[in-house]
Amino acid sequence: MIRCYLSPDRWSAELAELDEAESKHLAGVLRAQAGDRIEVLDGAGRLGAAEVVAPHKKRTAIRLLSQERKALFAPRRILAQALVREQKMDWLIQKAVELGVHEIWPLQTDQAVVKIRPGEAGKKAARWQAIALAACKQSGNPWLPEIAPPQKLSTALDALRGQPGAACFGALQAGAVPLPDLFGRLRRENCPQIAAFIGPEGDFSPAEVEALLAAGVQPVTFGPIVFRVETAALFILSALQYAWLK
Repeated sequence: MIRCYLSPDRWSAELAELDEAESKHLAGVLRAQAGDRIEVLDGAGRLGAAEVVAPHKKRTAIRLLSQERKALFAPRRILAQALVREQKMDWLIQKAVELGVHEIWPLQTDQAVVKIRPGEAGKKAARWQAIALAACKQSGNPWLPEIAPPQKLSTALDALRGQPGAACFGALQAGAVPLPDLFGRLRRENCPQIAAFIGPEGDFSPAEVEALLAAGVQPVTFGPIVFRVETAALFILSALQYAWLK
């Protein structure tokens, strides 16, 4: 089934109009015809069934046939991810959306290979947001995550202060808690939000580890095998999804 994005402000009437980007893809690329059935989502928890009324490359008219609201995935999920090379970052964002992440915070870390100049941050965030929207449409996830511009670790830790919930980071050091133990306890406690911090290829620097610990972020272990960055992010989000399955 073809899925299209219909912004939240366009659901108030039976007849609606897709924006130019969605219309171009539906009518120009997919060659949709009048009478075709599609699905629509608004990125804010709403899904619907629709019928194409008048396909057009700039403004396709559709008729909303039904709609429903989906509950927000529990717990709320934040991925604070150290920057990696562009292709890996694109893939990582796509998979994070499929696993129900609510926010993605790209991190500028001490030992990351990738560095983004301040003037490029907004453009990068917009690109990642477009990738996230495409992943929502492909997977049927009705919740479009917010992707922040690249930020320093200290900024991300400041943003967590005072928020309810827990935070953890993948660590190789002694004293790290096995991930299943942490998630099992947090589920029993009905933890409302979990922020997962994933370091770069060179791991978090000693100063960054100290800052994470000082902020109360729990070090966790993924087992005896050392994962690549993208594997670590996928692992922790998959474990989180599994731990809260009902």
